[in-house]
Amino acid sequence: MVVFIIVAYMVIGFFEIIPLIQQREKKKIVLYTMTLFLAFVISLLLGLGIHIPSPATPIERIIQAVVGG
Repeated sequence: MVVFIIVAYMVIGFFEIIPLIQQREKKKIVLYTMTLFLAFVISLLLGLGIHIPSPATPIERIIQAVVGG
């Protein structure tokens, strides 16, 4: 499973980043690479069976603190 995740992200990254490099879109390359890396890490952790806590509870607490409820 882990090998499949690594290969899939390499293929996706290759086909998506090459056109950005050719168009010299430096900001888009950085943003796309950071987003792809974050998604890769999360997918890899899930593929290894590591539990990732949901961000829903902290987000809900922040909203309640701002709105007041």
